[in-house]
Amino acid sequence: MVVVMNTPARYRSLRQRLTDLDLKIIAMMANSHDSWPPLDQLATYLANYAPHLYALGFIGAWYALDPDDVESRSMIVRSVIAGGTAVLTARVISQLVPRTRPFAVSDVSITGLIDHRPSHSFPSTHSAGATAFVVGLGSKPAGLSSIFRPLTLGVLGSRIYSGVHWPTDVGAGALVGAGIGYVAKADILRRRQYQLTELIIGLTPMLR
Repeated sequence: MVVVMNTPARYRSLRQRLTDLDLKIIAMMANSHDSWPPLDQLATYLANYAPHLYALGFIGAWYALDPDDVESRSMIVRSVIAGGTAVLTARVISQLVPRTRPFAVSDVSITGLIDHRPSHSFPSTHSAGATAFVVGLGSKPAGLSSIFRPLTLGVLGSRIYSGVHWPTDVGAGALVGAGIGYVAKADILRRRQYQLTELIIGLTPMLR
């Protein structure tokens, strides 16, 4: 695996240890492919369709809530904003720290479970967005939160198992998402999110 970046000498040993860990985990994942087809199918589904599942969750929760429960709906708005911001941030980082995906590295014997272009791998935008959704959402709506937490763990695992990301890509993406999710929950932003939610509901009656 090659990471195209100039790293100071004192950090090289840490980078090498992380690289070795990445390679070991990816090799373990590769050896697991085809051993349990349901796991392959689940990882493939999550890797391909996770964004659709989150979208359905947000839409379903929005309409399931009491129309007057602006607070819970504002948490959905906050979660969507946090996830979108995390994805954009991860994409910017990926342009600054180019890294080859596992399935595209010639000396790594892993075949990706899904078709994916060999774009930059670090950090995982799916992991960033999924983690930001969960952290930004918080504990309300309770039903949506309880669904999104295991879904997010599945998404993070599927990005590694399917061979499209190194484990450290996923870890870095999760850190980006968690950081942005926590910032989105800051008290200074909550009033703005509440006002935005009221504006969305007021301008679009069908969203009540």
